Amino acid sequence: MSQADGKILSGELAAIISCSMLGVGMLTLPRTITEKINSSDGWIVLIFNGVLISLFICLLIVMLKKHQVTNYYAYMEEAFGKWLYKMVGLIVVVYFTGVASFEVLAMGEMVRFYLLEETPVEIVILTMILATVHLLTGKIKAIAKVCVFFLPLTIVIVLLIYLLSIKVIDIKNLQPVLGKGFLPVMKGMGSGTLSFFGIELFIFMFGTVKNKNKVKSGVLIGFFIPVILYVITYVLVVATLTVPEVKSVTWPTISFVQSYEVKGIFIERLELFLLITWILQFFCTHAIYYYFAAEGLTEIFNNSYTTNLIVLVPLVFFLAKIPKNTIEIFTFSDILGYIFPFILIGLPIITFIIVQLKRSRRSG
Repeated sequence: MSQADGKILSGELAAIISCSMLGVGMLTLPRTITEKINSSDGWIVLIFNGVLISLFICLLIVMLKKHQVTNYYAYMEEAFGKWLYKMVGLIVVVYFTGVASFEVLAMGEMVRFYLLEETPVEIVILTMILATVHLLTGKIKAIAKVCVFFLPLTIVIVLLIYLLSIKVIDIKNLQPVLGKGFLPVMKGMGSGTLSFFGIELFIFMFGTVKNKNKVKSGVLIGFFIPVILYVITYVLVVATLTVPEVKSVTWPTISFVQSYEVKGIFIERLELFLLITWILQFFCTHAIYYYFAAEGLTEIFNNSYTTNLIVLVPLVFFLAKIPKNTIEIFTFSDILGYIFPFILIGLPIITFIIVQLKRSRRSG
């Protein structure tokens, strides 16, 4: 487990990355991609996206190692200077806060729709936020312990549920492969961004990993676990529900699990297991982003981490209350999706180039 010096191991890094990615994205992934490409070739899109992002991850790790980054906020300050760094840092914190709010909002809506119809969604959201604050008093080490415990449990339960669904799968619904050509697949490369939220966090965890030589393996393992689950999920959901039905439902993965019964076991409807498992994943994803928002404020303003945990409670709650319906909820996610490439791609490249120029000028 985590070391006494506050460092995390590469296995814990992998667990945190996986849990941060396995939030609401997996439950909506088949619909978002299928809507974009209007075919059953979304699994190809996922594989291509996974390969491209993994190559970029390797590039980022080389860049971070080259500049020996131990604290990414200090690295940004070196690049941008004191005041511009604070502005850029606040954009990052707003993004983290927005994702934390979106995850707890989506979780509240799912719970209200499937489990607790009469319970006010505000109660569900506030309960989740307060539970998160309690967990995060232990900082990154507490998150690592929770993720290491929940991730294997999630994988086992999901794969078991999927295994029991084999009898209802019709592989013909996935045919013909590339029936509309390769162009729809290329157009769909930018879709499903929500499902890749979380991978950008390794940039901010780079300095907390005990063995820098194992960062790449930890990040890639943590990245490919969700990607493999995404591909399996997409194939099973579309093969069972068909493209038109997948496009018409809000939570296609849950609808897929509801589409079949298993006779001879103590519970015939398995969506309850999936819902409970995903509430845990919502909690993990929400907690991870909440932590990085609080930690970011601490780095930028050099104030108390505990104070920032408390300050974020009303902010996250009220942000989660802005969307009033499902359309507005996913519009919220689209807005965050526009910021995501900047955090993952734009910011690290710009920062690296500026720091490289400054250091070359000083040494030259």
